[in-house]
Amino acid sequence: MKKLTFLLIDDDEDDHFIFANALKLSFPDAVCHYAFDCLQAIDFLSSQSGIVPDHIFMDWSMPYMNAIDCIKSLRKEHVAKTTPIYILSGSKPSFEIEHVVGLHIKKVLKKQNSIEQLAEELRLAVG
Repeated sequence: MKKLTFLLIDDDEDDHFIFANALKLSFPDAVCHYAFDCLQAIDFLSSQSGIVPDHIFMDWSMPYMNAIDCIKSLRKEHVAKTTPIYILSGSKPSFEIEHVVGLHIKKVLKKQNSIEQLAEELRLAVG
């Protein structure tokens, strides 16, 4: 069975730690790569031949490039054209971003207060 591969794009190192531990609970054999902003994620995807993440999770609020522009840029990258993208947000965005035309966002997840709660959200989102 193929190991699931994830990419987390989040500017907060603590959120990387929380996500890594929640992912370990949800999908113990999964591999996760990390980027602190969209430009770093695009560089990673462009330079890593053969690495295509099965799922991309990204923070809604990031520096340098807003989430909508980031998703549009990720969708231009060959390896991320069809990869499911999930949004992690500290609060529910003020509009239904799942329905923003052309972004093909799979789901919006609220950042949880515990690693266990986030692990359950990841299981439900990814399946």
